[in-house]
Order: sequence, then C-alpha cells, then structure tokens
Amino acid sequence: MTLTPQRLKRLVKQRERVEKLQEVELAEAMRLYRRREDALEESLGNREQLMELAAREGPLDVADFLAAGAYLHRVDREIGARRAALEHSANDVEEERSELLLRRRDRKAMEALLDKQMEEERVERARAELRFIDELATTRWRPHGGAL
Repeated sequence: MTLTPQRLKRLVKQRERVEKLQEVELAEAMRLYRRREDALEESLGNREQLMELAAREGPLDVADFLAAGAYLHRVDREIGARRAALEHSANDVEEERSELLLRRRDRKAMEALLDKQMEEERVERARAELRFIDELATTRWRPHGGAL
C-alpha cells in the first residue's frame, strides 16, 4: 500500500485529532492531581489544627484527649492514603505527558513525510514541464531546417 499525498493528509489529520484527545487526557489527569493535592493539604491542615488545640494550656480532659488521639490516628491514615493517591496521580500525569509527546512526534514525522513527498512531486512536475518544453522547442526547431 503506497502512501499518496491525499492518504498522508488524512493520516496527519487523524494524528492531530488523536493528539488533541491526548491533550484532553493530560488535562484531566492534571485536574485530578490538583484535586488530590488540595485534599492532602486539607488533611494536613486538619492535623495542624488538632495539634494547635492539643498544645493549649489548661486542664486536661481525658475524654477530649482520647477523642483527639482517635481523630489524630484517623487523620494520619487519611494523610497516608491521600499521599499515595497523589503519587499515583503524579505517575498518571507523567504517563499522559509522555504519551502526548509520542503522539506529537508521530504527527510531526507524518507531516515531514508529507512535506517531503509534496516536494518530490513538485520537483517531478517541474522536470516534466521542462521535458515538455524541450520537446516543444525541439519539434519547432527541426522543421525549419535546424542545422547548426
């Protein structure tokens, strides 16, 4: 199967559409990363608030102390889970970014191939025109006795 210029143009357009879809995927992965980053910041803020409350002076209530310990344990687990989710999102963003770079390279290679083929066709047409003009000049010159 040969790649005609029309076929190459269709392939380039298809590669452009795939690249745009990949850009959408990357944007979505980045949005998810930012949401997870915000959630982690919120959990870290909750932990910081609890520590500030625990650091205040005054009488110590055992029930408050036990509740704060349980809450701290839950927040620490939440922070660990959110850090893991954030790391997973960072990996997803990197994968999507590298996939986008591959798609761009693929499209650019197709465009370069198309440009090369179009240039070759242009050169071949120019050569054909020159041959035609030479033949015309030769046929017109001969009937007039054209001896040098």
